Amino acid sequence: MGRSLLASHVLCRDSGFEDFRERLNDLFYPADVTPLSGPEGPGGELRGTRTEHITIGLMTFGQRTRVDPGRTPSHYHVNVVLRGSIEAATGRQEMVATAGDAMVFTPTQQHRLLSCGHGARHLGIKIDRSLVEAELQALLGRPLQAPLEFAFGFDLTSAPGRSWRNTLDLVLAESDSTGGLIGRHAVQQHFERLLVCGLLLAQPHNYTEELLRPQPPAYPRTVRKAVDLINARPETPRTLGDLAQAAGVSARRLQEGFREHLGVTPMTYLRNVRLDRVHAELLTGATGVTESAGRWGFTHLSRFSAAYRRRFGTTPSETLARSGGAGPAAHGPRATAY
Repeated sequence: MGRSLLASHVLCRDSGFEDFRERLNDLFYPADVTPLSGPEGPGGELRGTRTEHITIGLMTFGQRTRVDPGRTPSHYHVNVVLRGSIEAATGRQEMVATAGDAMVFTPTQQHRLLSCGHGARHLGIKIDRSLVEAELQALLGRPLQAPLEFAFGFDLTSAPGRSWRNTLDLVLAESDSTGGLIGRHAVQQHFERLLVCGLLLAQPHNYTEELLRPQPPAYPRTVRKAVDLINARPETPRTLGDLAQAAGVSARRLQEGFREHLGVTPMTYLRNVRLDRVHAELLTGATGVTESAGRWGFTHLSRFSAAYRRRFGTTPSETLARSGGAGPAAHGPRATAY
């Protein structure tokens, strides 16, 4: 998939090493970027994009290269190797990552890409530390007592790892979508937090045990707080952390409470409420499928249509047709339904 990623965000291509180094440092921050085959050799290709709290770069190295940013106290980093091999280190740990491997670097450790092979291609994701810690505090339902430290190697073949990679692919696709919803601040914030929340739940760290520890179910009153919030404004972008924070409990406890009292997770309940609102609108015939889906928070129309069929046993356009409405069918740019 690496060939077409960030196709509309090319920063340099087939450039000399000095230009490649300068643009790489502009995208992330000053680092010691050293050519290991000589300064006169090629630099490579760099593509990159930013949201408010996340920077994503796609690097293809024209020669064997070392990248040493030192310690980066304000950011977490995730590197995903798409082609070739990269030898990396954090603190005293080292690993050789090949296509499909990923690694996570924490602000408390110095990290280095000791050798990025000729032709190696990888995604570098820089995430503001403030966003990661705020999301973790929301999931835990309390302030952090120690710095968050992730495990180094990130298994993208596990179910949580695959889910996180799918979220990253969605963000990348949206970044290349002309006029896409990621240009809207509220949607951009939701994508950022979804990526961070997924990382916190998919990659082991020093708070994982607490996050996943079984807890007594939330009291019905606590569940009701989250239910009332969802029912009042189901179209508002929300994460599990948002709902847990509003209910005053940890994310794990809120999930247990929803399962015990409602039989579904909080995010499934939110999706079902949104589907019900779309269904009710389509039955009036006064609005089109795309318009209604967007109004109630669905931005990936193909996934929306699949979820709608599972819930109602028919497609959105069929519901609209039966109502006598003439709105547009469910089609349009890709994004995700939440």
